Amino acid sequence: MNRTISVCALCLGCLNFAAAADALPPDTHVEKADSWSALFRRSEGWTGADGIFSIPLSGYEGPGHAAEGKTLFVFSDTFIGHVDSSTGARKNAVLINNSLAVLEGDQPDPARIRFLWGGTDKAAPAAAFVPDLPSTAGKQAWYWLQDGFARNGFVYDLPIVMARDTAGAPGFQFKVTGVALLKIPLDSNGDPDLAHAVQRETPLFHAGAKPFYFGCDIFVNTRAAGAPDPDDSVYVYGRDGLYVARVQADEFEDFSKWRYWDGQGWNEDIAKSASLGLGGPELSVIAIDAGALRGKYLLTTMGLENKLFVRIGDSPAGPFGDRHDVYVAPEWSPADSIVTYNAKAHPSLSRDGNWLVTYNVNTTSWARDLADADIYRPRFLWMRFDPAEALFGTPETRARTRAGAVWNGSGSIGFGQASGAVRGTDGRRWPPAQSMPAGR
Repeated sequence: MNRTISVCALCLGCLNFAAAADALPPDTHVEKADSWSALFRRSEGWTGADGIFSIPLSGYEGPGHAAEGKTLFVFSDTFIGHVDSSTGARKNAVLINNSLAVLEGDQPDPARIRFLWGGTDKAAPAAAFVPDLPSTAGKQAWYWLQDGFARNGFVYDLPIVMARDTAGAPGFQFKVTGVALLKIPLDSNGDPDLAHAVQRETPLFHAGAKPFYFGCDIFVNTRAAGAPDPDDSVYVYGRDGLYVARVQADEFEDFSKWRYWDGQGWNEDIAKSASLGLGGPELSVIAIDAGALRGKYLLTTMGLENKLFVRIGDSPAGPFGDRHDVYVAPEWSPADSIVTYNAKAHPSLSRDGNWLVTYNVNTTSWARDLADADIYRPRFLWMRFDPAEALFGTPETRARTRAGAVWNGSGSIGFGQASGAVRGTDGRRWPPAQSMPAGR
């Protein structure tokens, strides 16, 4: 596909929810993270992509520790070229099947992000990774990158292997034929060494009557990754449908050790995998270790639709509760061929009880994608759950707020002198407002 399928919907700004026994806290709050969205609004080189996943290269997946490290973003179909500043149209655009970016620190600073793709000739960009597997020899195939994680000096990613399917609808003429394993070494600077990446076949694609495959999210439940209740396992989620597999972190590359949730326990037979219920094509599962959702696991996702939703689980394998819609994408307009999809949270870039969330915007019209470069790029949001977080709001709100902002008890920001400290959803204790650093 030209991967021009992005869902934009009416941005209703913040949505608040009534309390219920198995529902979100009543102070759930979602708003745009404009500075992060702007980081990926580019006019030269990398000018748009979908499928954004973030991988902390330190291996620490929890919030609040990315400032001194690097984050690897991985993307699927990507436009390389130029955007006309007056018309917003793409010029000399080339669509490659995957790309990457490395961000230094935890701020959306354009000076600290660099984009990576393949090809030795600047005029002929290519995908960062091209399938080189026994199953793809002599065939037209490509990778769409899925989630990954860093461990022991390597980045592991589980890309899906794609092939043409001319029977598909316009914009959807593709099919999944497998899942590969990419093992990418980190060089002496802690950057991914793409030239020395190793590719392997995996058994993570089940081509039954209802095909499904794994890799659309990875939750690393280890102490080194910052998990609050570690069991030294890596949980890997699957689609189409919502499935989960588990393997000990030290045995990740040994697929004979993988086990698949069958509804009652962990089974060695992938064919016996049981669906966990509703889930989109890409998603995230994160552990909440403080606040109203402490001890729970939050699934964030979005189908090909305008509503971003979450489900609350009791463990990495669920059971996950009802769907709760938390945001309506303003870009969504099927009549104008604009779609939205692929929501997920990015816990390592989150902080202070605010979870950074993305979704993709796309179009089923190749002509629209060329005419408007603003369509095909990720959008970012801040999501939080606890009333104490309204004391200082999101990182972007705090950056715009004068010193001395205090919680006024009504869900908004007031001005005055803070009387004490509060605790955010990541367990961090706030100082009085007058000592709050600028931008925090």
